[in-house]
Formats: sequence, structure tokens, C-alpha cells
Amino acid sequence: MKALRLACLRLLRTCAAGAPAAVLVCAVGAANAEDTTPISRAETLLFMTPHLEEVKPPARLHYTFLKTGTLEKGFSDTVDIDITAEASGGKKGSTNFFSGEHKIHYPEVEHVQGNPVLLFYLEREIREMSRLTGGVAEHFRRRIRTALAESARIKNVDIQFQGRTLKAQQIEISPYVTDPNRPKFDRLADKEYFFVLCDEIPGDVYELRGLVRAPNGSSSDEPVVDETLKFSSAGAPK
Repeated sequence: MKALRLACLRLLRTCAAGAPAAVLVCAVGAANAEDTTPISRAETLLFMTPHLEEVKPPARLHYTFLKTGTLEKGFSDTVDIDITAEASGGKKGSTNFFSGEHKIHYPEVEHVQGNPVLLFYLEREIREMSRLTGGVAEHFRRRIRTALAESARIKNVDIQFQGRTLKAQQIEISPYVTDPNRPKFDRLADKEYFFVLCDEIPGDVYELRGLVRAPNGSSSDEPVVDETLKFSSAGAPK
């Protein structure tokens, strides 16, 4: 159903900041809201594509996460997306997003067709930008949405997975480069996002990355922030 496939997209377009559970409920609930803004190619690839079409429930999509950089202490962790069947014949998704002190609690999402890892990743990212800068989450949500709608760069790339070279598409955005508010968070204003999609990967999402490169003239090439969520494997839930 098209309205439900628009849920992730309308999270960026219409939902105000709130607790993760409230945001996700808002995203699904907003699926029936009117929104006549044309949908870009990048938004279509990320939010209007049935990434889970070939994923047969019950299934678990397993991702690894690595954070490095000079801004603050890094860490590594994992993200699992569990896809189960609904009585109606549809699918629902739940997640174990990180562990221990880093764990984030997200509610189950019903009637999923797109990969919910995108929704969870973006909600965390928006909240991280708010935490690191003291800015309002809705501002960062709006900048990401605008960048995906108006200035995303899409290119074909090759990825390496399990000894194979696969064709993929990479979507790049730089939401804050022209942000009038960038002086308030200039150290992070050049942040780039990379979304790598491959239809030979279960769930289509291969890699999600947020990167702030080292400043020009820096004595080190080490990035300020480098966070990468990458697909690892698919199998049955444990």
C-alpha cells in the first residue's frame, strides 16, 4: 500500500522531534496525511522501494556498526532487524539497536515494505546531531529531508561482499553546507552522508555512513566523526 510505503519519507517531512517511540508512531500515523511535494529519485530509492520484497519471514538482517574520529570516544556494536509475518500476510519489523549503554529502544513497525533500518538510522543520526550541537532535532530532520529532495547526488558504485563484486547505487548528501545556522555548529557543518543500496543484498541496504572529514590544514587525516553501519549477514532470528 503506497500510504504505508510513505511512512519513512514523511518522518522527515512532517514529524516533530520526540521520543523514538513517538517519532515512529508519528511516521506511520502520518502515512495518510496529504503531501503533494514531488518525490525525488533519492527519496524513491530510500523510502519508496520495497527493499524487503525478497526477504521471507522470519528473517534477521545483521549489521555491524563502527564509530571512530577525534570528536569523542568511538565504539563498535551491532544492529539486528527482525522481519516477521503478520496475520494479514504483510511483514513487521523490530530491532535490537546496539547493546549495553549504547542501546536504543525502538518500537515494532507494522506493515513494512522498505527496510526499517533506514528509519532507525536516521532517527539516531538526527538525535546525535542535536546532542552534539545543542540544536533542535527538527532542524536537522528538515535539512536532511531538503537535501534528499533537492541536492542528492546518485552514482553507480561497485561493492565487495563475501568475495564478490556487486553493482550498487550510492546516494550522497551534504545537508548542512549551506545551512544559514552553520556557524552555530561549524565543526560538524561539513558532514556528509552516504547511503549504499544493492538489490543483491538482503534488505537492499548495504551501508549507511556519516562522515566529517579532517579540517583543511589539520596535522592528521583522521576524520572528526566517522560512523558506518554495514550489512553483515542474513538468517533466521535467534
